[in-house]
Parts: sequence; C-alpha cells; structure tokens
Amino acid sequence: MRLQVCKTFAFFFTLFFLLSLGVQAQEKKSTVGIRNVTLINMVSGTPETDMTVLISGNRLTRIGKSEKVRIPKGAHVIDGSGKFLIPGLWDMHVHIFNNVSNVGTHNKETHFPLFIANGVTGMRDMFSDGDDIKLARQWQTEIDAGTTIGPRIAVGSRIVDGPPSFLPNLMVVKTADEGRAAVRTLKKEGAGFIKVYWNLTPDAYYAIADESKKLGIVFAGHVPFSISAADVSDAGQKSIEHLTGIVETCSSKEDELRKKEWTPEVGEETYATYDAKKCLNLFKRFAKNGTWHTPTAILHRGMSLYDDDRFRNDVNFKYVSKATLNDWANSPQLDKSHEFKVRKERFERLIETIGIMHRAGVPILAGTDNNNPYVIPGFALHDELELFVKAGMSPLQALRTATTNPAKYLGLETSVGTIENGKLADMVILDANPLNEISNTRRINAVIINGRYLPKETLEKMLLGVEAAVKK
Repeated sequence: MRLQVCKTFAFFFTLFFLLSLGVQAQEKKSTVGIRNVTLINMVSGTPETDMTVLISGNRLTRIGKSEKVRIPKGAHVIDGSGKFLIPGLWDMHVHIFNNVSNVGTHNKETHFPLFIANGVTGMRDMFSDGDDIKLARQWQTEIDAGTTIGPRIAVGSRIVDGPPSFLPNLMVVKTADEGRAAVRTLKKEGAGFIKVYWNLTPDAYYAIADESKKLGIVFAGHVPFSISAADVSDAGQKSIEHLTGIVETCSSKEDELRKKEWTPEVGEETYATYDAKKCLNLFKRFAKNGTWHTPTAILHRGMSLYDDDRFRNDVNFKYVSKATLNDWANSPQLDKSHEFKVRKERFERLIETIGIMHRAGVPILAGTDNNNPYVIPGFALHDELELFVKAGMSPLQALRTATTNPAKYLGLETSVGTIENGKLADMVILDANPLNEISNTRRINAVIINGRYLPKETLEKMLLGVEAAVKK
C-alpha cells in the first residue's frame, strides 16, 4: 500500500512538474527581472518601494530603484507593482526522514511541495543518518541543476540518547567513552551537528560536548532530564529545542524535582513552583552565552489543545491522509491527562515565556517539528510566526526568526537570509505587506527558489498534487 501511494504521488508530482517546466524553461536560462516591487529590508526593517531586482542563474545580480536599474533585453520580466518581496523562509526544526517509524524512507514527495508552496526555501533536519545525509546532498545537486524543486536542507545527525531510550532507532550511549565515540562516528558520517536527547547521563553528555568542541562540530537538541538548562547553555549547546528543560530549571524546587521520575503529578508541581525571577536570570544567561532556542510553539499548541475544534478542523488537513489524522487523534504524545482549561493555561504560559525570552535578548529560531500531531509542513511555519507575534514580537522580529536568524545560526549569512547582491535567489513575493500583519506571509503570489520562478498557478498545482496523493 505504501509503495502504491508513493507511485501514485510520483505520477502527479511529475505531471505537474512537467506542466510548469515548459513555462519556466526560458526563465531559468535567461535573466529574470522583478520591477516596481516593494522590498522588505530585513536589516533596517524598512520597506523599500519601487525596486527592481535582477536574477541571473541562481544569484541576485543587481538591486536598486526601478528608475536606475535597466532590465536587460530578453529577460523575463515580472511586474511587482503592489507586491512585497521577502527572503525565502527557513523552518529550523523539521523531519524530512522517517528514522523513528520507518528507517530508509522519507517525505520528499509530499513535504517538498508543501514547503515550497508556503515559501519555505530552507530547513534544518533534526534526525539524519549517514544515508540520509548522502541523499540530501543528492537532492541539493538536483535542485541546483533544476531537475528537482525543493528547499535547501541543513542536515543533522542520528539522535544520541541514553538508556532507556523511549524511541526506536536512536544511537544509545551509556558512558563518557561511548559518547565521545558517537561524536567521532557521526562526524565521519557527514553530520552537520550532533543532536542530543532526553536520557543522556551527565557523564555522557559532557563528554559529547567536549568531543564536539575538539572536533569543531556543533551539538544541539534537547536538555537531558538529568541536567539543568543553565548547565547545557554553559556547556556550549548551540540550540535548545521545544523549550525543553526550561520549566524544570525555572522551578524553585529544581534540585528536588530533578531527582524524581516524571509523572503528571510531578509536572503539576513543576509548574506550581515556577519562579519568575529565576527564569529571567536563566534567560539572561542564555543571551550572554548565545544559546539559541527553537520553541516549536505550534507543536506545543497541537499537543495541548488537540481537542479544540479550531485545530481539529483545520482547512489544511486536506493535505494530510486520513490514516495520519487518525494517528494524531490517538497519539500518546498528546496531553490528555488534564482538563482543557489546564492545558490552555499551560500553553498560554509557554507563549508568555517566549515573549520574556525574546525581550531578554535570547536568540530565537522559527521551527515546527513536523511529523507530529497537527503540525502540517509549510503551513505550520506561518502558524509559528503568528504565535511569535502573539508572544510580543513585532512582525519584523518574527520574520527574522525565519530569515536572518537561521542564516546567522547556520553560518550562511553571505548566501541567504536577506535580499542583497550576490546572494542566492531564494525569495517570496507576497500580495500584502507582512510588516503590517504577519499573517500576510500566507498571501503568496510566487516563490523563487534557486533562481527558478514559480508563479501562484504552479504552486497551486503542487498543492493539488499533494491533496490527490493523500486521498489514495
């Protein structure tokens, strides 16, 4: 059945790709000029009106006022009047590979169209084994060649956990020596970073941290249950995912609670002993150490408010199979242990925490953790940006979490994140100003990925292909 679905989707995707290829062939070979567009300057935060942007191949070659920039004869001209141009968006916590449920498989056929149609031109994968890393590089070669339409992928590593690991197919280490060996092995596999997880012992965790520094590779991920968020920050962990360890470290009974095995009752006590002053000091520590955070607020929303009709009846569920929706509804990950009011209060506390972190200067990344309940690839990133604004960010600050911040985090500032001469032509054309309303990032008129212009009609065909595939 799985093979038949993949074949069916491959047919639809190939068909729509071929339909758009003929229209786009000339655009790929020639210079593209976007004229009279309003460019959103992600550095200054100001909209620059009546701009012309020239693209040659996959690079931006000239940007300036339309009255001063001449579009070469024979170029494909796009009228940007009344439109707004932003850098391509990045989702900094995704799972394009199925290493927990079905090693050796991936979600390219459905997820690539969903990401691109939503203006997501880059992603950071959070569970990539050696074979996945090779495949991701192959995909990037195909994207560069124009034979595949998809986002750029910053690969990670196999997840490194301690015993007992509650997920299958993780790399389990028990000792400091095993932790060091894991780092060496994963770097040889081509890992972009080492991902750490819940059950690592302090000895194994600190060995991983030390070996990663020696080998010059980033380590990132969860805060292990046995270690405080303050200590992983001091150890040099580059990013913390899902706000793990925050509530525990902010508790006035942190040391006492950390010795207990987690139960719903312990969770309640943790929330009840929240110390705002201690938490603020923790956030200042993050800011000082440069510890990035990927809150994945949309993931927490799905897990906490799963029985709210606003989320169960999302119009974008048409891009998710009925089997997956059923799995989500019955997922053990969902917090069903307390009444809806309690879960809602917890989620509101989380949103408030993100706002406090932001105001304290903690660097934040937009990420969604797709493949989890009620997190729909591509669409979820726009949800995340809206939740960031709800937490107190301005629309510009929220946009930066998906543009300039990922570029800085990944060391790609010379290539992506802003619209400047010489950078890669990964951009999104919007029908409305995202600085006025962050939800305007959803109003996509066209996407430009690696210099390839994809108008709204092509994006809609890609979405129709996914919708057809998940019905099979």
